[in-house]
Amino acid sequence: MSIERDHQQRIIGLGLCHYNSCGKAIQDYEPLEVLGEGSYGCVWKAINKHSGDVVAIKKLKDFTCSSWKECMNLREVKALRGVGDHPNIVKLKQLIMEDNVLYLVMECMDMTLTQFMRNRVKKFADSDEVRAVVIQLFQALAHMHQSGYFHRDLKPDNILPWICGRWGLSWRVVHFNAFVSRVQFGGSMWKICRVIGTPTEETWEEGLYYAQEVLNFEFPKKYDGVDKLAELVPNADEDAIALIRWLCSWDDLKRPTAMEALRHPFFTSHYIIPKSIVTRAPKSSRAASSAKTRNTKLYLSQFKKARVV
Repeated sequence: MSIERDHQQRIIGLGLCHYNSCGKAIQDYEPLEVLGEGSYGCVWKAINKHSGDVVAIKKLKDFTCSSWKECMNLREVKALRGVGDHPNIVKLKQLIMEDNVLYLVMECMDMTLTQFMRNRVKKFADSDEVRAVVIQLFQALAHMHQSGYFHRDLKPDNILPWICGRWGLSWRVVHFNAFVSRVQFGGSMWKICRVIGTPTEETWEEGLYYAQEVLNFEFPKKYDGVDKLAELVPNADEDAIALIRWLCSWDDLKRPTAMEALRHPFFTSHYIIPKSIVTRAPKSSRAASSAKTRNTKLYLSQFKKARVV
């Protein structure tokens, strides 16, 4: 097979991916600064020498691939492709394979939610600011869940704002290394070991014994601490407290899905949410309900310039 034909097949088969048969694609970018480094690899800010676009490039650590098929079977890549395009999820712009090393070229955001909060002058954000962030977060989560994925590491460092001039901020979720496909499993705690792979069932049982018998540790009992949290924020919005109470329900069957949370008065009192977004259906019809709402879009009355839908 000629290099040209192989190159065409790689592009056609991958859609999102970019491959230079001369192996020079990564040299189209000039590194600017390191954004982060950890067990997953290294992420740096870079600029495209031709277009001037600023991107974030992630070089995967301890992973080499000899073919595009092997790269596409990587969990993180499958998750990025699986969730598709959404305005509140950081986009994968390119995949570059050079010298058997895979690089993920993604949107580069301005900061993290952690940095945003630290730079605030006010101690507490007002309800409108909180509402604008959380509704976009729930939109991203609802889209992930409907695509068959869930996020295992949702935290301020993985929620990124995109500054949109005078129109405010658009928030997006990142860190797809934490994405996993939805797995159905029983309710027993020890079965979680089978899903995440660690700890093993044996070490889990040993840990329980050690905690209970040796350390005399008691697992937390049922407790509703929402009222305590509400006392920490003066003049807290009643709808916000009600939503938090709902989200923190001890019974998992009473907790809302991301889609259901978007129908809460905390959001509907300020944003236009289509009536086609339904509340939780009985178990027998949940699958059908999910299919009906899979392609539902949320239309906001604000932040239109922030590319939020």
